[in-house]
Parts: sequence; C-alpha cells; structure tokens
Amino acid sequence: MGTPTLDLAVGVASASLDNGLKQLHTGHRDLLRGDRSEVVSGVQYSLSWDLREPPRISLGAPDPARWEKTWKQAGVSALPSSGLVQLVMPELWLRWAPERGAPRELSCSVAVPARLLAADGALRVELLGVWMETPPADGNDRTLLRRVLVPRLLKLGGDLLKRLGLSAERIFGRSVDLTLVLVDVTDRHLVVAAASQPGSGSASALDWPSDKEVFCLASPALVKTLVGAAAQREADKRARVVDAKETVAGVAEATLQAYFHGLRNLRVDARDPARLTAGVDIAWKGGVTIFPIAPGVGCALVEATQNM
Repeated sequence: MGTPTLDLAVGVASASLDNGLKQLHTGHRDLLRGDRSEVVSGVQYSLSWDLREPPRISLGAPDPARWEKTWKQAGVSALPSSGLVQLVMPELWLRWAPERGAPRELSCSVAVPARLLAADGALRVELLGVWMETPPADGNDRTLLRRVLVPRLLKLGGDLLKRLGLSAERIFGRSVDLTLVLVDVTDRHLVVAAASQPGSGSASALDWPSDKEVFCLASPALVKTLVGAAAQREADKRARVVDAKETVAGVAEATLQAYFHGLRNLRVDARDPARLTAGVDIAWKGGVTIFPIAPGVGCALVEATQNM
C-alpha cells in the first residue's frame, strides 16, 4: 500500500460520489428546500429556497477568482494546502420579499468550499465559506442571504460531506478496530484510509491507483484477519460440507460426512495480498453397516466363492 501504517484505503472518483448525491436529491427533497422569516434593518423578510438540481463534488481548490468572491467563514483568509473539495449546487432557486413589498427571485450556482481531514479517528469537515454566482446587488438583500441562507447552506454542506467518511466497524461478522488516519484529495479521487494503530500517514508519499472509478486497498495483516474471521464464521455453523451415502443392495451401506473446522497456518503474500495459502481443517466421520444374512439365505461371500 506504499506505507506500513495503513491497513485499508478506499478511493472514490467524483462521478461515483455524484451518483450518491443524485440519489439523495431524488429521495430526500424535503431536506434540500426550506423557508424562513427574518428581520433585517427593521424590515420583516420572508425567504424560500430550493435546491432544484442535484449537488455534485468538485475535487480540489476553487480558482483564485472564485475564492476572492467567496463569503468566507470568520477567521478564514487563505486556502488550506490540502484536502480541499467543493460541494457545488448547480441550481439554487431563491425567492424573498420584504413585508408588503414586491417579491424577488434568483436562480444561480452556489458552491461550498471545504477542507476534509482526519482528526481524532473521524472525518472532520472544515467549512470555508459560500460562493454565489450572482449575488443580489441590494445591501439588505445580501445581508438577508448571508444571515439566513448562508448558515443553512453551510450546515447542509457539512452534513453531506460528513457522509464521505469510511466506516469499518464490523466486517465479515467480526469487529475490526480501524481508525481513520488519512484523507487525501487528488485530481481524480477522494481517498480515506484507516489503520489498526493510531497515528497518521503522509498523503504526499502515497501513489494511489489512477485508472479506477473506485478502488480498495488492504494490507496483508487486514486480509489475514478478514479471511480468518470469515473462515471461523463458517466453521461455527457446524454445517456438513460432505454428506454421502452408498448402498450395495443386500450387502452393506457406507456413509461419509465431513465438517469444516477452519483454516490452519493462513499466510498472505506480503507483496500480493490477493495470494493466500492455508491448510484446511476438516473433520471426517464415516461408517459401514453390514446387513445381516436373512434366514434361509447363505452368506453372499460363501456363495460367490463356490461359484468361482
């Protein structure tokens, strides 16, 4: 995997991330629209919004012109150097109106730039601000949007981005203790990586596959743990893997049963974790039943000998 500190790494291209956001947009429309009233400069305003097109993920930092026009979070000035993504909302519809005033509408593209990083074993999302393609020119209108809409867009962006974390709590019926230690954003993939030991890895030292839409890399130690756990789970079922019966009419009946008890000496190739060797622990049980000679009938073995 390029570094011994990582046990599992999953990389997902932006197109696959976008498919998940499309499903969310289709199935949970109520989460992506809303309305609110707010007083600005002594005037009561009503505001409605609707995310009419599915959001998408843009990997990497916003360009300098966009960043300059972004309404930045308090304390944010310069862009971080790593882990940058943008949650892009291609069509956000807005409608607002002052009390007893004419309503106004706006439909434009909006983006929420953020930094993703691993912190305390979990995915942390640092929201940097909100960019609007065509913000209103009126000062009160801009104040309304910044006071009411921007916090909700930031919360929505944070909730959606937090879903990108890696969960490996239970795999193959066994608890696997893995801690998220690394988040890496390349020009093609969002990569999250976990390790069995706390700590962090350096993203700059890693060379991820670039020709896959989705990839999953596992260390030999993790592969051994998962395969061993899966084998033990099957062994615990105590199910028969062989159940055979053969009968020689009038002479005998033979039975054979086999039970899988697990793997022995499981080894995983350190250079190719897909190559495994192991001994198979099988318990065999068999028996032969000789049928008794019926009254008045001679022994079959004797008759066969006499006829030779």
